[in-house]
Amino acid sequence: MMRKTLLGLTSLVTLVQPVAAADLTILVSNIAEPSGEVRWLLFDSEASYKADDGAMLAVRNRVDGEQLKLTVHDLPAGRYAVKLFHDANSNGELDSNMLGIPTEGYGFSNNAGRFGPPSFEDAAVAVDADLQIEIRVR
Repeated sequence: MMRKTLLGLTSLVTLVQPVAAADLTILVSNIAEPSGEVRWLLFDSEASYKADDGAMLAVRNRVDGEQLKLTVHDLPAGRYAVKLFHDANSNGELDSNMLGIPTEGYGFSNNAGRFGPPSFEDAAVAVDADLQIEIRVR
């Protein structure tokens, strides 16, 4: 009886151990002009990714060169996707032409989405230890 109780307690302790936290560093490259800002969103699920307004983190960073380095600290282990765009004129929108094709740079984690927005699965990266990814602005 005592052995079963100890085994049960050991299993319970294993279940409640904290999930390791990690840093996700995002190197944004190929920024066309050193003006405006990069606006980016971090998602932790397919549902929030599809909603766009469900981002767990929404950030704006001033642009002063061809690259930008962003770091999110202490993320719980999991799968995450990043969407971003270079708001060169700082109007808060991804500008597009009359056909709806973006005229400002944009990108996704895994550099996914060659022909339109990628799915969460295509853009998601597994974060279980410190990780650096690069997103090339198109």
